Amino acid sequence: MKLAYERKESGVVIRRCYDYGSEAELPEQIEGRPVTELAPYAFSAHMEEGALERDIRQGRLRLWDSCGAGDGRAEEFPVSGGKNLPPALTGTGLTAVTLPPALRKIGAYAFYNCSRLRYISFCGELADLGAGLFTGCHAIRELQLRLGDSETSCLREILIEVPEKLTVRLEGSVKAKLVFPEFFEESVENTPARILVIHTHGSGMNYRNCFYDRKFDFRAYDACFYHAKAEEDFDTVLEMTLARLMYPEQLLPEGRAAYEAWLREHAGQALEKSVDSHDMEALEYLTELLAVEEKAGALLEQAASRAVSLEFPEGVSYLMDALHRRRKERREEKREEAETTGKAEITEITGKSKSRFEL
Repeated sequence: MKLAYERKESGVVIRRCYDYGSEAELPEQIEGRPVTELAPYAFSAHMEEGALERDIRQGRLRLWDSCGAGDGRAEEFPVSGGKNLPPALTGTGLTAVTLPPALRKIGAYAFYNCSRLRYISFCGELADLGAGLFTGCHAIRELQLRLGDSETSCLREILIEVPEKLTVRLEGSVKAKLVFPEFFEESVENTPARILVIHTHGSGMNYRNCFYDRKFDFRAYDACFYHAKAEEDFDTVLEMTLARLMYPEQLLPEGRAAYEAWLREHAGQALEKSVDSHDMEALEYLTELLAVEEKAGALLEQAASRAVSLEFPEGVSYLMDALHRRRKERREEKREEAETTGKAEITEITGKSKSRFEL
């Protein structure tokens, strides 16, 4: 990977990325200076290439090479399809990007029309987001946020920019996995008043407002669960529920009870979905959660049969082991119950015999 960049007093600004792959991992430092800014249209195919080439020729841009070429001078930068320069990693070519910890600013339309971009990793220090940052980016599905001790970030601003359903993984001082449902806004004309009224659909906006002073509010997130149950499809609610229970950061007892109650109510469907998606982590959690349920045996048998039909050997093995353990525990419980009942009967008979002889 090669980067066209310019130096500033505060750090380095990335202007363009060149690579044969589809994923970009920007370095923390270049020339010993932190990478602090991503220029406008940096990953967009709509940048004016003529202006970029002009900056190169005039020596305002330099080249960084991840293969160890180091910091090249402007005259070493191949222009207009040079043999040593990979194609620009822009637009539909970009699928994932990892931003450096020192990055503070992203310029306007930096990811404009990156329609295949699915994954973004960034740090809590990022604070300045340009206009139209994710315009045309409708494939984003996962964000990874590395938080510092302050736990503050620009996560809410990014979530508002991306209305689609998102999975957010929090790392660093807070470790959690969160699912944010989608939302969309509809403009409805109020003719008598000559105004447009904005109607918001979906529970996604409620969840995107679970922030206070740039910190994520877990309690507010869990309090919105009734919105999700009423407005979202089963798959989305299941993802949200499993994410909170399996990564219970700051999960209060009442919140846990609400999630577990919904999960037990839909236990059969939840097991089916985990088998269908070959999700071992979810399957193991659900099996442990439902172990105390009376109907657990029948549910596990159904899930095992489904795993066989879907050619999911890892799931079949785990479910059969779980069924074996459950049946063994049941036999032991029945034996203990029988022994207890037998001892009670013997005690009762002995007591009656003593009473008869005493009379």
